[in-house]
Amino acid sequence: MTQAIESFHYRLAHPGYSVFPGAHPGQMVGSGQLFKRHEPLLASPDPRRIDLRASLLDPFNSYRVRVFQQHSKLTVTVIADLSASMTGRLPMLADFLLSAAQSALQLGDSFGFIGCGPSLDHRWLLPAGPAMQPVREMSRRLTSLRAHGSADSLERIAPLLPKRRSLLFLVSDCHFSLTRLRQILQPLASHAVVPLVWWDEAEYQDLPEWGLVRFQDAENRRARTLLMRPDLKQRIIQSFEQRRSALRQTFRSFGMEPLFLSGEYRAESMTQYFQQHAL
Repeated sequence: MTQAIESFHYRLAHPGYSVFPGAHPGQMVGSGQLFKRHEPLLASPDPRRIDLRASLLDPFNSYRVRVFQQHSKLTVTVIADLSASMTGRLPMLADFLLSAAQSALQLGDSFGFIGCGPSLDHRWLLPAGPAMQPVREMSRRLTSLRAHGSADSLERIAPLLPKRRSLLFLVSDCHFSLTRLRQILQPLASHAVVPLVWWDEAEYQDLPEWGLVRFQDAENRRARTLLMRPDLKQRIIQSFEQRRSALRQTFRSFGMEPLFLSGEYRAESMTQYFQQHAL
């Protein structure tokens, strides 16, 4: 895990619902710099914001007042797959956790974490809050975790999600059926969701052209030995690409655009993502 924490920049295009001032466009009117509309003085009794030009043009000869869009706070939550197949990616997840937390707290947002193994374990739950130290402790424990089993609890996190629209990062290798993926995404659909699909491309790109290769499922421990040859290697690579396409289509059916990651975490890839996609 790197020593320096790298932040990334994010913004939501759609209004937030929090009553607390923050860095994101909100639905409420109040103190802000973004003009929203004119209202009658009786509706917004603040004479300092009377617009004389709009008042003169008012057909009912009433005073018109400028009202502004108040920016609001946001809750940012990382939802992580802690199944056995994610074991080799946990150090990168720990880096991302620190990066996402620092990025959120710098904007005045709240940050939380939900780690999903075979069941929901309080050791891997971090309620959304304004402090960095609990995130550091969680990140440290993630780097030493020896994950086992599946991430069945991903389907049971609905009661733990924020009530208002929030920014959710779903981190997983998505090594489960598309039917199950749809069940996981259903309760998340009302939020702004960034799926991070973390693959190790070396698992299929660096296979030998010839030789015996032993494959083992990290979750059920079943093993299989194959005689690798060029055409088989090509079929394996094609199957991964087909899987990538199927995952992308499934996420898009819920209005989510996935980001496929491989290797070490880089904050700039997150900044580029938010520059290219409006949530």
